[in-house]
Amino acid sequence: MKCNIGKALMALSVTLVCSSAMAMNKLDSANGAVFYKTIDDFSASAVSNAGKVDALSVTLLGAEYIGGSVGEGEQGKYDKDPLTRFDVFDCTTYVETVLAGAISTTSDEFQSNLQSIRYRNSNVDFVSRNHFPSVDWIRNNQDKLMDITPDVGHGQALVAKAMIDKSAWYQRLTSEVLKCDTDSSSECLTLLNQLREEGRIYSAEPAYIPYVPLTALFGGNTNKVDQALLDRIPSGSVISMVRPNWDVKKYIGTNMNVSHQGLAIRKNGILFLRHASLTNKKVMDENFAEYFSHYSEASSLKGFNVQVLRR
Repeated sequence: MKCNIGKALMALSVTLVCSSAMAMNKLDSANGAVFYKTIDDFSASAVSNAGKVDALSVTLLGAEYIGGSVGEGEQGKYDKDPLTRFDVFDCTTYVETVLAGAISTTSDEFQSNLQSIRYRNSNVDFVSRNHFPSVDWIRNNQDKLMDITPDVGHGQALVAKAMIDKSAWYQRLTSEVLKCDTDSSSECLTLLNQLREEGRIYSAEPAYIPYVPLTALFGGNTNKVDQALLDRIPSGSVISMVRPNWDVKKYIGTNMNVSHQGLAIRKNGILFLRHASLTNKKVMDENFAEYFSHYSEASSLKGFNVQVLRR
């Protein structure tokens, strides 16, 4: 009897996992089809960068937030998660996906454009991935993006510094990134040690990023928004949340100065932050000013950086 119950429970577990995977695959395919069609529809009419970012990003509203859901694909050495997903996102993979679509003239170009945004020199490899926003992602995408933070700040922009120690970060990586258990797999442990060893090539380096301080947005009063400043933020901009010398070294091996990314979208004259929200576990719109009004002066979040597409 126990064996029969055990077999039944195992069969049920397998069924539930398979059903969940099938549902995710269907959502991935459905969202991807709409996303690709939107790209191809652009070719039939002249659409601005802001219009493209809005149209593409809105197709993915409601998608679930899951961190670490993409990788280098089946051929990847370390992270074999899919290169592309349209059903789940974290904050950066959402922004990457939308931008790659926006710079594509046809859906056939999307994959290569995504790789050029996510990886240094389009080299699909874990070590070449733009893991760190300020020293990797923004810096390596300046051929596609232009920093307009000083213009938005209108003389009030500041600069956030942090020492980014990539090597220490690599040494803190665990088997979770490989999706295996080092306690039961010597092969996995060997692979993890190889990855950590590859990370030793990096030296700690200072990272600088300009930002519009929240004190400029609110003028010291979260109930009074500087509307002129908001009006200087173009719809379709990439917004990076800046935390100067963010003290997270004890958790990940290095400090940071960017903690989150999203898109600025203007609807009926009102600016929204469209992003994959960790707090709400989904891709959603939030009133831009209200989002930032929740952070007190004591918070480590001090402002935001603004980038726009060059083409």
